[in-house]
Amino acid sequence: MTPLLLLFVLGAAPQPSSPSPAAPAARPSPTAEQRALARELVQLVQPESSYRAGLEQMTEQMLPSIQAQAQASGKALPADFKKRFTAALLEVVPYQELMGWSANLYAERFTASELRELIAFYRTPLGQKISLILPELMGEVGKKTAALMPERLPAALRRQGLIPAEQPTKKM
Repeated sequence: MTPLLLLFVLGAAPQPSSPSPAAPAARPSPTAEQRALARELVQLVQPESSYRAGLEQMTEQMLPSIQAQAQASGKALPADFKKRFTAALLEVVPYQELMGWSANLYAERFTASELRELIAFYRTPLGQKISLILPELMGEVGKKTAALMPERLPAALRRQGLIPAEQPTKKM
């Protein structure tokens, strides 16, 4: 899988900068209360243990492709590759940094009252369940998407004129 395709599959590709329909065009700066509530919410929605588990799951999903690339180049991955790769991901995007980004986004988009309602929900048994299960669900969706991309993307790119149509092979 190419790095660009990998970015799209992982959802890290640049997104259009237009505001969402529900979002106001210009948002006021969040208050200190909103920021504090947003941090509390993020810790409930994605505790550090879930974040680490998500990175391990992402590594597991990427591993076959990485192994194939290494094998094609005649190199073997170290026995502890998975552990070291996950450690590298944690180094690139530490939990505290991700939590700060996420909290800022929540604080910008939700009022203090809405954040309190979300916190109350995520403290319920159902809220706790969804915070535990959602990463797994998203991982399954990611697996399905990653499996379909190599199969479907080239034809779609051709139809959109982004890559040339296949040339018919000449018979000898």
